[in-house]
Amino acid sequence: MHKKYALLDLENVQPVSLENFKTEGFQLKVFVGANQPKISIELAQEIQGFGERAEYIRVQQTGKNALDFYIAFYMGQLSCNEPSCQITVISKDTGYDPLLKHMRSIGVKANRTAEASAKKQQPAQATNSSKKTPTQMSLAERVQFAKKHLKKADKAKPAKLSSLAADLNSKFQKKLSQQAVQALIDELIKQGIVIDNQGSISYQLNT
Repeated sequence: MHKKYALLDLENVQPVSLENFKTEGFQLKVFVGANQPKISIELAQEIQGFGERAEYIRVQQTGKNALDFYIAFYMGQLSCNEPSCQITVISKDTGYDPLLKHMRSIGVKANRTAEASAKKQQPAQATNSSKKTPTQMSLAERVQFAKKHLKKADKAKPAKLSSLAADLNSKFQKKLSQQAVQALIDELIKQGIVIDNQGSISYQLNT
């Protein structure tokens, strides 16, 4: 079974809940800044709920982006030691995204989420999206709609980014602009659902 790791950027975000990661079997690494004096009791209790699957990593030195580099180092270490693992960075910092995109391009399951509890909202979004027109859907709803469609497509899924764009354009009744379709594809790649291998693509639809 492939291991899952959640790397929490505690300097950047203090999530309301980590329950989703706990129930899905993630191992949690909590990165704490050198000048970060304390965390909330509620968050400490959430982390404690992981038991031995959680650890704190304290940044020893101050400096611009010091904690970010720690997380980048651990992402590299984990993906090297366990190439089949899944890595999720919990942070609002978009600076991680170019590295995560590169990791996905070489086959590593890596993504970022700004809210640890965001995944809990997706089933409701997917249900509501079926009642909306493509232009009324939020980006999150379009992602869920596209993911459901790609699962149904099975072996007939597009093999290239260009054909994926055409496929999604058709599936959304040709009512989305070219920019909206591209934004959807970018989000699918960002979430690790679509893995871009320099134009050729593969999929990770079971996460």
